[in-house]
Amino acid sequence: MSTQKAPKTHTLKNLITSPQTLIFILLILASLVFFTFKTPNFSYLKISNLNNILTDAVIPAIFAFGMGIILAGSGFDLSLGTIASIIALIVAYLMSYGIGFYPIPAILIGLLIAAGIGTVSGLLVSRLGISSFIVTLGMQFLIIGVRQTITGGSSVYINNPSFKGLASNQFGVSNLVIILIIVGVLCYFLMEKSTFGRKIQFVGENIEASKFMGLDIKNITMLIFTLGAILAGFGGILFAARAGAVQINSVDSMLLDAITIAVFSSVLFGRFRTIGIVLVAILISMIGTGMNMMGVQTGWIDFMKGLILLISIVMSALMNLPKTKAMLFKK
Repeated sequence: MSTQKAPKTHTLKNLITSPQTLIFILLILASLVFFTFKTPNFSYLKISNLNNILTDAVIPAIFAFGMGIILAGSGFDLSLGTIASIIALIVAYLMSYGIGFYPIPAILIGLLIAAGIGTVSGLLVSRLGISSFIVTLGMQFLIIGVRQTITGGSSVYINNPSFKGLASNQFGVSNLVIILIIVGVLCYFLMEKSTFGRKIQFVGENIEASKFMGLDIKNITMLIFTLGAILAGFGGILFAARAGAVQINSVDSMLLDAITIAVFSSVLFGRFRTIGIVLVAILISMIGTGMNMMGVQTGWIDFMKGLILLISIVMSALMNLPKTKAMLFKK
């Protein structure tokens, strides 16, 4: 009787020691050395600096989880930044202006609204066959108009100590870092260990083969936009807790970070990898913090993020990664 070898599985040890992960670690170490020598006050050995860098990486990483799930299914969502902004405004408004919602109900209502927005986009893409780029671009402008009408352009301030506690420090570590670990573990099991996550990734790899296998492509496509919107909304809520106030476009700029992190991770790993998204988020946070301490203008920091994104796109084309190319060049 012949025996067959069991297929190799991606254990945590294999993932940590993979060439892609080592590349990220080397890039992070290179950034550490460069900024330490260029900026006298810049030291990752200081716990406060390390905590600030990790904390700054949390919200972009959560955004990138949402974008990464959508990219994994060969979709794209330009509205994630505006979704995050309007959810942050809604949650802040529910706890202010005499309404007096407690944080948990306000957060749940915000996440339900985010899920509804994402589901509408997902339905338009999956049922009507409209390009996800066009649908989410339209959704982006729709949200911009709604939030401008509701708020009149004014900011919403948050005075709820319990809500602000989401971003406070415990024993020298920000609660946001703990939240990122929890969200990362959930995304890891959803996208890398569950049957549903494998279906999403398979649809992104080969949609024609997915049809022959009988996968419910329409519902899978709808759900990735729902999940992406929920994670974006949650990122917006965490931003509000940290900032203590929300402007109508406070979180819009996070979209560039989410795209950069998700695409860069997808290019190097060839698929959705939780650890890749976290490491890229930390790397970009390091670059932003280091350039700020060097006195570099914000415009040049955005330039660097855009450059990283363009390099990722070119690498995707040169490496012939079908999923990322399908998202970037076909839809």
